[in-house]
Amino acid sequence: MEEYIIRETEDFLALSTLFNESGMGVKIEERMPDRIIKMWRMDDPVTGELMAASTLEKRDGVYSLGDIAVRNDLHRKGYGKVMQRVVFDEAKSRGIKELWACAKEPAYYLHSGWEKMVWDESPNIAVYCTSCGKRGTTCHPEIMRYTLD
Repeated sequence: MEEYIIRETEDFLALSTLFNESGMGVKIEERMPDRIIKMWRMDDPVTGELMAASTLEKRDGVYSLGDIAVRNDLHRKGYGKVMQRVVFDEAKSRGIKELWACAKEPAYYLHSGWEKMVWDESPNIAVYCTSCGKRGTTCHPEIMRYTLD
């Protein structure tokens, strides 16, 4: 049996709950924001429980890996990389050459081949981080860019 099932979804309530529980500052809401192009969820094939999720978005005229999260009890199993690859594959199929991200965990992104960019010289993709009171105190996100092959 498969370890997980990945499928496209429009259930932003479930995804926004996971993103919020992962400390991303995403508001829990039902309505999918207009900036989101596509969303995916990774589910347990037996229980149907949400394991991980990711979004492809367009912000400030550029495409971004909008949100990505893995349930807290499932970290370090490679699921984040799988969800990142889903977004990369979709972006490539659309002819997108680069993706941007506001990385809450910059070391993970650097390890995955992303390039750290200068915050003030980058597109305004940090929808939640820009106004968050934790930024620069208890949370140190970075703007990242990934060039697709």
